Amino acid sequence: MRHRHKTQKLSRFSSYYQATIRSLARAVLLHQRIVTTQVRAKLARQLVDRLITLGKRADSLAARRQAYAYLNDHRLVSRLFGEVAPMFTEHNGGFTRIIPYKRRRGDNAQLVVLELSSQKESLRPAAPKDKQEEKKRTADRVRAALQADRERDAAPAPKSEDAAPEAEAAEEPKKPQRPKGGFDKFFKKKKTE
Repeated sequence: MRHRHKTQKLSRFSSYYQATIRSLARAVLLHQRIVTTQVRAKLARQLVDRLITLGKRADSLAARRQAYAYLNDHRLVSRLFGEVAPMFTEHNGGFTRIIPYKRRRGDNAQLVVLELSSQKESLRPAAPKDKQEEKKRTADRVRAALQADRERDAAPAPKSEDAAPEAEAAEEPKKPQRPKGGFDKFFKKKKTE
């Protein structure tokens, strides 16, 4: 029976378990959205919510030191207090959400998206402003690459007496290379060299 066992340990020793959860919390605060398993997301969510509450409650040296004890990164602590926590000033809870994603191919584990519920638009990757403009740039790049290939192929080869033996050597069919490292015993043919 599992009396008084409130959390999953993710089949790890306590130090590895804590490191896993802290790493996930760091990733959520840094990227605002991660994909992980459902059990890990539920455990990391508790720590992320606690850190955001700490950032909202007081911007003091003691609070920053408490956050640093979990995050171990001064830049991330300043980002927590300067950018992430102010996004949730009018929220009393529910700073993160878990969205079902898909099942992982290898072990069929349920993957979810763990993200901050209100995200800052400037931290997301910028979308192209005009799709027509992007298509035009891509088409111009492709045309330029094709033109460069045509010019390279159309350039006449230097004709000299020294170039003739090299051309003959280049036209000889190359022998296929044998696999290296003890694979000869797998092939039925005898060695010919």
